[in-house]
Amino acid sequence: KQWYQRRVRGWNLPTYLVLIIQAANIGPILFSIMRQCKKDFASLKYTAYLILVLGFLASILLSQFWDKEVEIGSKKSSIALMFLAFVFALLDCTSSVVFLPFMAKYPSSYMVPFYIGEGMSGVMPSVLALAQGAGGDTCSNASSTDQPSGPRFGVSLYFGLLSILMAVSGIAFYLLNHLGVSLSARYNHIANGRASPERGDIPDEKSRDPKEGKMNNIKVHEVYFSRGGEHAQTRLILTQLYLVIGIVSALGNGVIPSILSYACLPYGPTAYHLATELALLANPLCCFLAFFVACRRPPILGALCGFSVVVAALIIHTATLSPSPWLVGTDQGTFLIILLNVMWTGCISYTKVNVASILQGYGENALLFCGIITQLGSCLGAIVIFVISMRTKSFSAC
Repeated sequence: KQWYQRRVRGWNLPTYLVLIIQAANIGPILFSIMRQCKKDFASLKYTAYLILVLGFLASILLSQFWDKEVEIGSKKSSIALMFLAFVFALLDCTSSVVFLPFMAKYPSSYMVPFYIGEGMSGVMPSVLALAQGAGGDTCSNASSTDQPSGPRFGVSLYFGLLSILMAVSGIAFYLLNHLGVSLSARYNHIANGRASPERGDIPDEKSRDPKEGKMNNIKVHEVYFSRGGEHAQTRLILTQLYLVIGIVSALGNGVIPSILSYACLPYGPTAYHLATELALLANPLCCFLAFFVACRRPPILGALCGFSVVVAALIIHTATLSPSPWLVGTDQGTFLIILLNVMWTGCISYTKVNVASILQGYGENALLFCGIITQLGSCLGAIVIFVISMRTKSFSAC
């Protein structure tokens, strides 16, 4: 409630934040260039430590300055909020091209827990948000019994608790790099020629055959630009997988977050709250499902991507009908919009973890490009929906 009442952008705040977040894609672009030009300088491990430390500091600053506004001309602007959101986004976007390639150093069994952890990074803040209470704006045509209530604790405390989660993440990453069981798994994976090492990745680099790291560690640009049919099959598989990742990233990180308020808030703040929080809970659960029901066939993953596009289209269509979408003011409408968002999130989460598991078999470089395409898709989706939202009257607030 505090968030929407005190921010000058109102219902357009998610759109502005998504655009600012996508501007942070300069981070992974610069890191990828540095990684290709000077690998030792752009160390995956030390860059990951830097991301975690800066994220911890940014969350503390956000807890203190999220509501500070600066008057520019005759208008007030939330400069501190927007800047710190950009810092968070810069770290988050860069993490896509840091942590994914880093996981190439470990056996494939580590990839599913990695995505479960990524999903839990959304669940834990959501648990705090549920504990805080729904609150927020409501539409005049929403159910009269669905009235907003004040939060149980303030926004500053919420961001302070998030800083603790960042600290825990930093400790977990330190343990991953120093516990005997994870070190043994990494050393064996690299020694078997399934990943290329960085300085310090294996105990005795001099005794290792330098050709081993090239096994199962393809160079994506060589696959696409080499002549002849040597890499034809690999090129086809990578194209399918990267296309799937690009589509689900554009929808999941760019389009849907920008318009979800238009799709859900007409049904009341509780519907919006549950749609976002339950969807975040579905993320790690569907990743966990990949432990038992893995899918390693690109055509099936493409079909799942197509299904997620259909569900996303229904959500977008609902947003265009705001402030009077179908079944507004009824329990059935509230249930359906929540169900659509949960189904869609679960589908793309399951798809992403399986795509990444396949790409891990092709090595660090394939996962690096997976991170790059994830960010490019997210950026493109955000820009397109921002232009549509600002230049047309497709989406209307209550």
